[in-house]
Amino acid sequence: MIILNVSGNLTADAIVRTVNGTSVIAFTIASNNRYKTKGGKVQEEVNYIRCAIWNKPELEKLLYKGRSVNATGIFRPNIWHDEDGIKQISLDMRVSFVQVFGKKKNAIVTETYSATSAPVTEEEATNIEKNLPF
Repeated sequence: MIILNVSGNLTADAIVRTVNGTSVIAFTIASNNRYKTKGGKVQEEVNYIRCAIWNKPELEKLLYKGRSVNATGIFRPNIWHDEDGIKQISLDMRVSFVQVFGKKKNAIVTETYSATSAPVTEEEATNIEKNLPF
């Protein structure tokens, strides 16, 4: 198991879906990296991490476009072939802990939520993974 911690901004409002009777919040975090090359040129790169929070639909209202977040969870690369037969990869994370940052009446506010839920059996996990919304 690979645990990933990502800090960045949400690319769009979170979406709540129902998969096999279980709610899942899907959202994407853009994590920016800026560095200088040996030649002194500033390079910027953005990594997009697709995230899912299971069984916590009430968190949707906190996850809106542009919001700064720090999320921790189980990382899994997802490899597939597109319609042209070209191999593609995405970085997916099942979130177990999330912090959201923002302003409220001129004060910086940090809210922390645990996204963990009851343990899932191996059979349930297999069925859930087959039906991920992204």
